[in-house]
Amino acid sequence: MKPIICLTILLLSFASFAFCEEYKSSLDYIEKTNKLWGVSECIVNMDKSITFVDRKNSGVGVYLFIRDDKGGFLDKVTLKPGESFELMDGHHAFITYKYQGIEDEKIIIEVTDKFDARSFGDDIKIEKKTVTILPYKDEDSIT
Repeated sequence: MKPIICLTILLLSFASFAFCEEYKSSLDYIEKTNKLWGVSECIVNMDKSITFVDRKNSGVGVYLFIRDDKGGFLDKVTLKPGESFELMDGHHAFITYKYQGIEDEKIIIEVTDKFDARSFGDDIKIEKKTVTILPYKDEDSIT
């Protein structure tokens, strides 16, 4: 049963990416849309921490999950500068967002996008870049 669930999640993850063929990668998506892959809200709090809300309903990256320290899943995570969290599909796709700080009202985030394609006969692909985005809240998000 587990292989079927993993395969279903993987296929849905690929389907999510296929709907946005105009983007070459998650980093390309972030740079073109000013939104993080798999994150429906990016909110600046009064103490300059940032709350990131997992995309639960629809859109790009909807099948990735925020994992907590105990192996469970979170709906959202709040970070201070220097802290990070990871979104994953549980097997192949891993995106780490490390919150660097705020400058000129823009959020600075180091993005590490890792895709493990070894089960497809390829290698592990890692792309890393620091990006800046504005805070946002998608209409279809939950809080």
